[in-house]
Amino acid sequence: MGITSLQGQGPVQVLALRLSPGADVRDALTEIAKREQISAGVVLGAVGSLATVRLRFANAETPTELTGKHEILTLSGTLSEVGVHLHMAVANELGDCKGGHLVEGCQVHTTLEVAVAVLIDLKFTRKLDVLTGYPELVVSSILDPSINLCLTHKS
Repeated sequence: MGITSLQGQGPVQVLALRLSPGADVRDALTEIAKREQISAGVVLGAVGSLATVRLRFANAETPTELTGKHEILTLSGTLSEVGVHLHMAVANELGDCKGGHLVEGCQVHTTLEVAVAVLIDLKFTRKLDVLTGYPELVVSSILDPSINLCLTHKS
């Protein structure tokens, strides 16, 4: 297996927040990452409800909007000042579940409570990966900027 990783040596800070009704989830988390100058963050967990859901499903070119109110079952991903990469699973009033890449337009219905781990001595950036065609995660050390890893897995 060709897995590379970089382990942070410093402390982890936890940022707990609540998004109010009407907030756009992706826009709000992007703004918080910039405002708080988060160099590397990971969503620990989230609970709440959405009035509007927009997800990009696997291998889809465009997002899909789901009708009706939805409960957030999980929200996961990475965030930093340079951007966010978030996935979410939701359930409608019948318990039917959908999940995918979180895009702009997911509007909070009543509340969204989120906990984010801020990795103090790491930095997340993105670099275009010619194999995937997407900007993929690059992890570097703030303590030693010469340590810079593109996380990859080769079979």
